[in-house]
Amino acid sequence: MQLQSTTKGNTDMASSTFWKSWLGVLLLAGLQASAQNVQPIRFIVTFPPGGAADQVARIVAQETAQILNTPILVENKAGASGMIGADSVARAKPDGKTFLVGGNGPTVLNQGLFSKMPYDPEKSFTPVVGLAKSPMLMFVRKDLGVSNLKEFLELARKRNPPLSMASAGIGNITHITGEYAAALMGFKVNHIPFSGSAPAVTALAGGNVDLMFDPLPSSMQQARSGLTVPLALMDDQRFPPLSQVPTLKESGFENMEISAWFVLLAPAQTPAPIVMSMNKAVNLALTRPELIARIQGIGEQPLAGMSPEQAAEFIANERQRWLPLIRQLGIKPE
Repeated sequence: MQLQSTTKGNTDMASSTFWKSWLGVLLLAGLQASAQNVQPIRFIVTFPPGGAADQVARIVAQETAQILNTPILVENKAGASGMIGADSVARAKPDGKTFLVGGNGPTVLNQGLFSKMPYDPEKSFTPVVGLAKSPMLMFVRKDLGVSNLKEFLELARKRNPPLSMASAGIGNITHITGEYAAALMGFKVNHIPFSGSAPAVTALAGGNVDLMFDPLPSSMQQARSGLTVPLALMDDQRFPPLSQVPTLKESGFENMEISAWFVLLAPAQTPAPIVMSMNKAVNLALTRPELIARIQGIGEQPLAGMSPEQAAEFIANERQRWLPLIRQLGIKPE
């Protein structure tokens, strides 16, 4: 009887262990399935990897994903002056899973450059929050023979043929800024477009082009290392890593603060609670010291604290500023 009782006890124990093991397997499988079923959020960048927009997007996405406890993937959809990536967001479901890292070009400038666009910059998106901005830097090749803005203007105003000016592409903010600055400062340029800032800056550092206006993320390192000569920063205050470079305002040119900027946009008709959830998460991320240091380290300044309404107003003000200027300067894409 004792032997039978022991056998039965062992059987019950084995049965209990068997079902506990299966229960653990089922629970683990359920958790894995649940994690796999969490649909990631996508940040669409309209420029190639490695540029300012891409760097800002990845820095902000990493921090925001932790706050939301949801993975955020950064996807690069470049081409057609940013319109390919922007159009993909305009056509996406307004379910909070797809956002556009919108910059000057696809959000504002293209509206003045192209008679036909696959989306409406004013109606196809819902502004969510500001991300970052980078002041434009005016710089020249180191063997041009000038060391400051005054010397440059003395040379540029009498130069015939005009100095060559590189840009990241026709109609790009680097191109429009250069044409605008040249007109206001009273000199002419021979525009040389490149396929992005990196090759343009490389050409200038190599002495093949005279002048460029470019955001800090792609121009700051060459200026700091002495490969180029920085003349002025197009902002209302100096930038600490380039504290020796004066602003254009210090040099006597008012109202010439120009930045390459980035805001987060959702497809039109995205529900307000979704917009506000992302707004709060990104704004929280932009207050964290580690993120601020990383953003500033690449030559950007966070656009922290913007409400959706303020982001919309920011874009509207940029549109009001630049569209008349594009028409006035007569810039058209080839």
